[in-house]
Parts: sequence; structure tokens; C-alpha cells
Amino acid sequence: MRITKLILLIGLLLWLSPSCIDRYFINADNSIEGKIVISGTITDEEGSQQIQISRSSSPENPKFVPISDCQVIVEDNLGNQIVFQETAGKGHYEAELEPSMLEIGKSFQLKVNLPDGTSYESSEETLTPSPDIADVYYDLETKSTFGHGSEEDGLQFYIDFEGDSQSGKYYRWKLEETYEYHSTWPITRYLDEDNVLHESGADYSYYFCYKTEVLNQIFTLSTDGFVQNSYKKYPLHFVNDHTQRLMYQYSLLVKQYSLSKEAYSYWETLRKNNKEATDLFGKQPANVKGNISNPSNPDEIALGYFGVSSVKNKRVHVLDVPELSFSEVDYCEAIPLDPSSPIPNQPRPLYMVLTRNYKGELVWGYAGTSCFICSLLGGTTEKPPYWIDE
Repeated sequence: MRITKLILLIGLLLWLSPSCIDRYFINADNSIEGKIVISGTITDEEGSQQIQISRSSSPENPKFVPISDCQVIVEDNLGNQIVFQETAGKGHYEAELEPSMLEIGKSFQLKVNLPDGTSYESSEETLTPSPDIADVYYDLETKSTFGHGSEEDGLQFYIDFEGDSQSGKYYRWKLEETYEYHSTWPITRYLDEDNVLHESGADYSYYFCYKTEVLNQIFTLSTDGFVQNSYKKYPLHFVNDHTQRLMYQYSLLVKQYSLSKEAYSYWETLRKNNKEATDLFGKQPANVKGNISNPSNPDEIALGYFGVSSVKNKRVHVLDVPELSFSEVDYCEAIPLDPSSPIPNQPRPLYMVLTRNYKGELVWGYAGTSCFICSLLGGTTEKPPYWIDE
């Protein structure tokens, strides 16, 4: 009996032992701070290419810690070299590569020298072809909200692509969304810094805005082992109807990257980490082994990944989805002014709008500046050139 109990006790201890759990606990590892982070992807797209060089920050206070004055060189397998200059901001090194240099099948290597003389280099990465994007589309869906016990309506986006035997088998997608949103009211009346009252009718100069954001979600797929190098209805992101993002016009730019097997492994691991710990590392890669190393000190852990990729783009627009209610969208509410009382000591300019007081009477009220000037919410009043005029 004692032997049986002892066996059960040992089994229980082994089951509870941390060594049986293959999971990374952030608070248990503070060694990530201060490590070199080198990342960038060279593509066959026109325009400038960027390499970012920084130090990793603590998980509790994630931020970009740039390293300036580095020597940054990308070299192809024919010995051609391109020097990247720190012209895009601290820690951001930029250069333009000639299209003739970006040929399918060529390989590239990144070499970095820090101001203190420490050198780093990447493994060689080969440029593989990417198939065309067949279609990007959406379905109206209702999803459960995690931890809230409720549901939300919105659009789930999907992608179809069809490759061949010449295309790569490892993919990553990067999404950039642009949407139109409006301020709650146009400008009609306001007090300036000198308490001079201005009335201009309805000024819509800052009523219509457009905002572009790169989504921080990671989307990866491998078709290795598939009968065909293609995929139908791969799920991208979901946009609910709780904001103005889908209310007027929404545009999604999908960039499809063809990866090496090693690059796919890196991004897939990063995707899994981000899924478990949603963006805890913010603007830096988590503690995931990339392809950067220190030739003089192979045991040093370097973060980030240098990759090369051919890219295919597709943009889609969403103009009107009548099934969405937008019942959860937040709008500004005006605070009624008492005509018999002094105007409250609020920051100037003080924008005013007609509203109703507790008696139901139509009076002037005031609200925050961002309720009238939409660009204060991060967008711009300049309409994108690809916008569809309704």
C-alpha cells in the first residue's frame, strides 16, 4: 500500500512539475532586455527598403530603443553591395535597390557593424516567387467576444491564392487598412483664445477624415505537403461594427510575401507567441531565434530576422453593408450651457453646438475639440488617391 501511495505521489509531483510544461513565462526571464534586435525584409517592390536596428526593452515597458551610426550592408550572391543609410530616423536604415538586383533565385545576406565594432550577419536568404492573389473578400459573421459573454457582428476577411510548382510554399500576409470616419458635428460656433465668438455656418473642413493603419496581427501558412500549392478561404482579420471603420468606406491592402522555410518557421513561432501573449512585447520581436548571429561570439543571442521576399498586392473596398447596425458606435454628447451663467472655464477654442437641456429646450452646448476636428483622432482630411467616390 505504501509503495502504491509513493508511486501516486511521485506521479502527481511530475505532473505538477514546471519541466513538464513547455511554455515561456515572461516574468521568469528578464534576460531579454538589452539584446540586439536586427530586422527587415528586402522585397522586389519598387521604392526604399528598410532595416531596423535596436536594443530590446523590458517586457513590462516595451519600446523601440534605436542604435544609431551603424554600418549596414546588404550583399547578393554575385558580390554586389548596397549600403543602407540612417535617413529614415534613428535606428532605421534605408536604401533603394535596383530592380535588376532583385531577381528571383538570387540570395542576399545582411552585414551590420555597430559603432563599438561588434559585427553581426544574417544567414543567406533566397528570393522565391510568390503566386498571384486570386481574391480577397469578406463574409458577414457574428462572433463571440472573449470573456464578455456577448456577441458582435462584423466582417471576416478571407484570401484565395493559387500557386504552381515554381512558386514558394511558405507565405506571410501583411494587412494595411484605411477607413473613413467623421467627427460628430461640423464646426458652427466657437470661442477663440481671446473669447471672441465666431459663427461660420456649417464648416465641414474637419468633418471627413481618413486613417491608415498597419495591422499588427501575423498571418502565415505553409502549403508544404498539400496536393496543390493553393488555398481557398484562408481567414484574415475580423472587423466588428462597434466603430466607424466599416460605416462609410473601408479599404484593405493585402501584401502576400513568399518566404523561405526558415523565415516561415520564425514568423510562425512569433505568431504563436503573440497569440498566447497578445502584443506584450509591443514593437520588438519576442525571444524567438532568428537568423542573425555574431560571428565572433556564436553563443550570443540576437533577436530579429532578415528576410527577402517577392510580394503580390491586392486592394479591396467595402462601401456599404446594410446588415451591420453600428449600434455600439460612440458619439460625442454636448454639455448644455446655461444662458444665465458664465461660460465655463474650458480650454479655448471652445466649440459649441445646438443641443437640448434637461427641460428639452434647444440651447447651445459645448464638447471636446476632437468632436469637431476629426484629425485629432489620428487621421487626415486628405482623401487617399485610391478612394472610391460614391
